[in-house]
Amino acid sequence: MATTTHLSLSLCLLAAAAHADPLGDVLEARCRPDGRLLPSARAALAPVAPDADAQRTRTEAAGMFAPTVHTVVLPTADPVALAAAIDHARHPTLLPRCALATDGVRVALALAPRVVEVLTEYAHGALTVRAALPQFVSAPQLAVTGTDGAVTVFAFDQDGAVILPAALVPTTLQVIATLSDGPIPLATWHPTPAPAARRDTLVDVRDLLGAINRERARAGAPPLRRDPLLDGVATAHARNLAARGVIAHRPTPDDGPIERLERAHVMAERVAENLARAQSLTDAHARWMGSPSHRANVLDPALDALGVGVAAREGELFVVELFATHPTLTAER
Repeated sequence: MATTTHLSLSLCLLAAAAHADPLGDVLEARCRPDGRLLPSARAALAPVAPDADAQRTRTEAAGMFAPTVHTVVLPTADPVALAAAIDHARHPTLLPRCALATDGVRVALALAPRVVEVLTEYAHGALTVRAALPQFVSAPQLAVTGTDGAVTVFAFDQDGAVILPAALVPTTLQVIATLSDGPIPLATWHPTPAPAARRDTLVDVRDLLGAINRERARAGAPPLRRDPLLDGVATAHARNLAARGVIAHRPTPDDGPIERLERAHVMAERVAENLARAQSLTDAHARWMGSPSHRANVLDPALDALGVGVAAREGELFVVELFATHPTLTAER
């Protein structure tokens, strides 16, 4: 009960601020103020800024299961700069959640570009997950990583619920759905945290391929080979994403992974794609392995080839992993 009171008070204070100062007006116009992001905003003002994993942990502890949390520190209370920061990070379709913190001079923004509310409950030894999904999403699913590291995917029923088998002990759950720009995680949380995984330091794409194949070996999947055809398509997509400043499997209606392969005259039996906007390859790989839907792509035994594209923008990397089965070059028409 005390936690609920604290969150309600935080929301009231933020709502009042929206009518009292220009920064509040910016928040009200571009996002939904949410007190559960306040710990992440305050942490961003610390002398040593926390990494993305630490910020997601703070948000999850506050009861928000956002797959991604962005934090930006502005040197002054500048409404124009704040508006630009929100517009740069927000998802084009979903209303982001946000919160502000200040140390008297600087202003920190914490923003969750996408999130849905979920409710979990145990009944007769089985876990039921319910999600309040936007009406415009399609094919909502729940991806679950078990204690053995394997990923199982379940479809939500017409009431927005999934009942997990009693024998399945989840370490990570993730709500995924398809929007206009492709499949996307809408919530990620950890009911039974797994032991902390070792983070390999990845300097280049060869290191990334090695880390992926070690994960596949542990899961009993055959190794991937790096494919130059897939490299070219992945690199072009990474550069496109960096130029736009977005992460999307389908940035425009006719620009999905299969269409990009077709334009490059590449044919494959099966295609999957992982995207990340990260500070390093190490961070990108850790995020993918901690995300059930991305982890499933990495460990899929039916895939045999990988292409990787990396592009930089304003200190961030836009990383594309393009997986396929038997990619071949077709005759140009």
